[in-house]
Amino acid sequence: MTEQGYEDAVLRNSQRIFLIALSFFSNQSDAEDATQNVLLKLWKHREKLNDPTHIDKWLTRVTVNECRSLLRLRRQTISYEEIEALCAVPAAQEEQELMLAVLRLPKEQRVAVHLYYYEEFSVREIARLLHISENAVKKRLSRARETLRNRLKEEPCNETE
Repeated sequence: MTEQGYEDAVLRNSQRIFLIALSFFSNQSDAEDATQNVLLKLWKHREKLNDPTHIDKWLTRVTVNECRSLLRLRRQTISYEEIEALCAVPAAQEEQELMLAVLRLPKEQRVAVHLYYYEEFSVREIARLLHISENAVKKRLSRARETLRNRLKEEPCNETE
C-alpha cells in the first residue's frame, strides 16, 4: 500500500473505527486511543495490505481486538450528555435517537448491534470476532432489539422541554 493508499484508507475508515471503539467503551478518550492504535497498526502493516475490501475487514478485526485489549486496562463510563455530544453528527432526528439508544445498551449488546447493523457483519462473523457462539450473538441481538423497542416507545433520547 502506498502512502496515498494509507491516507485513503484512513479517510475511509477512521470514523467507522471510532464508532466501533465507542460501542466498546462508551468513552470518547478510550475510543480515540483505540482508533489511533488501530491506525498505527495499519501503518505498520501497510506493505502487506493492498485490497481495499480486505483492508476494511482487517481494520474491523484489529479494532475489535484492540478494544478487547484496552478493556483489560480501562474501566470507565460516559454520561448520557457526553454520548449526545459525540452523536452530534448530522443525521435525521430519528437516526440520532436510535444511535443514542444503541449507545445506552449494555456493552455486550451494544457491540453486537453495532457490528451487525452498522458494520453489516453476519452472526457467524460476529461470533468469530468476539469468540462466542452464534446463539450468544443471536441472544444479544434479540435482547438489544427488545430493549430498544421498549426505550424508543417510552422515551425519546433527545428530550426537549
